[in-house]
Amino acid sequence: MLHYHKIGKGKPVVLIHGFPNDSSAWDSLLPLLSPGYQYFIPDLPGAGKSTPIADLSLEKMARGIQEILDKESIEKAIWTGHSMGGYTIMEATQHFPERIQAISLVHSLASADSEEKKEARRKSIKLLQNGDSGKSVFLKAMAENLFAETFKTQHPEAAATVAAKGMELPADTLAAFYNAIMLRSDKTGWLKTNNSIPMQWIIGSEDNATSMKEGLEQCHLGFLNEVHLYRSVGHMSIVETPERLAKDLNRFFDFAWNRK
Repeated sequence: MLHYHKIGKGKPVVLIHGFPNDSSAWDSLLPLLSPGYQYFIPDLPGAGKSTPIADLSLEKMARGIQEILDKESIEKAIWTGHSMGGYTIMEATQHFPERIQAISLVHSLASADSEEKKEARRKSIKLLQNGDSGKSVFLKAMAENLFAETFKTQHPEAAATVAAKGMELPADTLAAFYNAIMLRSDKTGWLKTNNSIPMQWIIGSEDNATSMKEGLEQCHLGFLNEVHLYRSVGHMSIVETPERLAKDLNRFFDFAWNRK
């Protein structure tokens, strides 16, 4: 069972963190989110207070969220995921879409990695296998790539904070997450057939981790989409522009639970 905590009362919203983080990724955003909902915030396997599991996959992560809903007797929730959290949501659409009221993808995609991206991930996994020194090199380089240039200039500590958070995770856990991300399948076909689940897309114009081009190509494929293009924002709107992100999430939560 995944460790999780819940905050507030009202209709359920699940907040799923990205890589290389844990549930604390949402801490600074939570005070800005609408108090009219109950938020369930899990640690994915091996992160935070959740124990690692063997042969980690996106399906196992998604089923971990399903177990939380089962335990809480929740039929449906809005699933909101940042980066890897979004990939976890897209995996859930393949197995139990009936548990999803709406989807918010925060800097995430429905597509699989390209072969070029997979090869880059394989190299990163090998680097992670070199112990703490390899882990440090990997995390520093990765974290620098997550933020827009102007934001990095104004907040030079931001990348270091992400890298330090990642250093709290064992190298094996980081490698397992990266492998699960690398092995994800293409879900764009599901977008084309989905006729019931509204989707929100948060896309950064300077996102080097999740391609703006791919996001814009995919976001119109479903039947009902709300799209936000954040200019001069990278992969971390949760840090770079939390007020705007919270405002857009709140509006989407209201729409998703109140639509006819």
